[in-house]
Amino acid sequence: MARPFIITITTLLLVMWMASSVKSAPMSSKPKVILVSMDGFRHDYLSKVNNTPNFDMMLREGVTMPWIRNTFTTLTFPCHFTMVTGLYEESHGIVANNMYDSKTDRNRFRMSTTDDDWWTGHETIWTSAQKAGLKAGVYFWVGSASKIQGTRPERWFPYDGRVPFEDRVDTLVKWMSEDDFDLGLIYFNEPDHTGHVSGPEGHATLKEVERMDGILGRLLQKLNDTNLLDTVNIIVTSDHGMAATDSDTKLIDLRDYVNETLVANVIQQGSMASLIPQEGKAQELVDALKDVEHMTVMLKEDISERYHYKDHRRILPVLLIADEGWTISENGTYRRLNIPRFLGDHGYDNILSSMRPIFVARGPAFKQNAVVESIDTVDIYPLICHLLNIDPAPNNGSLERAATLLRVPPKFKENLGRVKKNTSEPSKH
Repeated sequence: MARPFIITITTLLLVMWMASSVKSAPMSSKPKVILVSMDGFRHDYLSKVNNTPNFDMMLREGVTMPWIRNTFTTLTFPCHFTMVTGLYEESHGIVANNMYDSKTDRNRFRMSTTDDDWWTGHETIWTSAQKAGLKAGVYFWVGSASKIQGTRPERWFPYDGRVPFEDRVDTLVKWMSEDDFDLGLIYFNEPDHTGHVSGPEGHATLKEVERMDGILGRLLQKLNDTNLLDTVNIIVTSDHGMAATDSDTKLIDLRDYVNETLVANVIQQGSMASLIPQEGKAQELVDALKDVEHMTVMLKEDISERYHYKDHRRILPVLLIADEGWTISENGTYRRLNIPRFLGDHGYDNILSSMRPIFVARGPAFKQNAVVESIDTVDIYPLICHLLNIDPAPNNGSLERAATLLRVPPKFKENLGRVKKNTSEPSKH
């Protein structure tokens, strides 16, 4: 009677060994990429907190830089759309969180707007991937709820900030493992939200940085559990940083200097403002505001070339940029009474250290334990195209710059996918 028992144990051990062998093999040898955005994650936040073991592991096993150079204006929607198109804001047309466009059926854009005609058809990383026959899933990203070039990601959700971060991670990993997706994007609205309320140095903000480290840890652990950790290239970055401010005391009230005789509408306001002047009053409006302290005023045609923020119809005739920490309001009294006071904000000049985001990457394509010179956010799109082995659409980025992140430098095709002039309609080569 002992013999059948021995056979059963032997068989069980064999089955267990086979299961273990299967689990240790990666599902697919094809390249996979995950792009993670943690909104408002300033480049120096990790130096301000001690308990970030998962970011520490990413830094040891991957590559980073002092910061990544983001675009102007340093607002959530424009910067996120730059990351996935490789285009400056004047090129892709998402020029602010609030916009006006006389050529659209609904000419006012807010952050909840998903009407397709605002997304000007410029190719995103998920449309590029899907054109190449790859599978792409996006768990919340600017533009992913709208049809771009007539299509959406294979998996996507309308934005809902109530969805727990852990659920977002678990779903993304399921896409990448069980559904064998090639590309996954995931967005978290922290530490931006807490940074606005508590400021970049606030205790609550720094605790939120630690929480986001835990979310990163969950992603890494789930990828490890599904045997993808060492086969997926992961990029963790952000759209902008955060500056200390006080929107109650450091407030520029436009009503103190101009009224409706010069200003027809204020579309975007806060750290910067976009103004529509009354007909024929643009220069007079600029003259009335040019000596106001703590902000810079310019006509559209006079905007500095370094901003790459001029050649699009949605960039309005008069631009105001507040000094770091200051806030521009069309009605300061209303703002003080009805809007919570910010201790942190963004949207300022992208040259400021406080506006610079984090960047760290890990995976088989990336260098290990390395720090390289800063690249630009427009370089992320051609970089991911290279990682996925697909051709990029015309863009303002540079794979040559991004190549410093890679273990094996690519062989460059001259001018592949590059936009020579930063216009609203990129030239094609």
